[in-house]
Amino acid sequence: MSPVEKEIKQIILELLPFGLTGYVDDFYSWVKMEYKKKSLDSSFCTKDLVKTCLESLKTEGELVEGKFDSKEYSPAKKYFTKNSWLKDHYSILGAFEFSPIQYVRSRLEFFLKCNQVSEMDLMDISIATIEGIENAAKYGDGKLVFVTVEITAEKKLIITITNTIKEFELENEIERGKYSASTTLMRGIMVMQKLFNHLDLQVIDETRQARLYAEKLLNT
Repeated sequence: MSPVEKEIKQIILELLPFGLTGYVDDFYSWVKMEYKKKSLDSSFCTKDLVKTCLESLKTEGELVEGKFDSKEYSPAKKYFTKNSWLKDHYSILGAFEFSPIQYVRSRLEFFLKCNQVSEMDLMDISIATIEGIENAAKYGDGKLVFVTVEITAEKKLIITITNTIKEFELENEIERGKYSASTTLMRGIMVMQKLFNHLDLQVIDETRQARLYAEKLLNT
């Protein structure tokens, strides 16, 4: 295996403990994102290289076929044994080319499964959170999106998503009445309000940041 393949393989290995599941295109996007976040060149990275690394990890037992689609790659069962993992905090690049929706979906659902969250709650939380990430990608500047997911001692799930909004998009949406001075009403807001117990979505004018804060009481 070439040094480049070893490097790509290592990047993928570092994603697996967080439950990242996806197709070749997804992992290709995430590998490029990791290089981009470090301001490193990724022009040498190709889908074929990523697929070779994924197949190698599958042979080694680090990856398995997706539960519902054999073309998907999912972390091996050994990764689903995390204990006392009550908070997850990370950043991604919001541009659609980096597959942020699948990244957050698979990482979030993995976190919830590790904490034995019920299937009904998992579905509600996943649907609502993906609405928030999709809006962050659509309205954002394509740069860093910060995500925090936490389960409190009271079995309350708290999610925050923070990103910077494109100046052009923000001004247009204000004119169209989708934004007030402090509160943002993006597409999908009604879905999120229905599925979360509490939702606050604000725009910080000074920094042009949008911040989603949501709470969900978990069934025990």
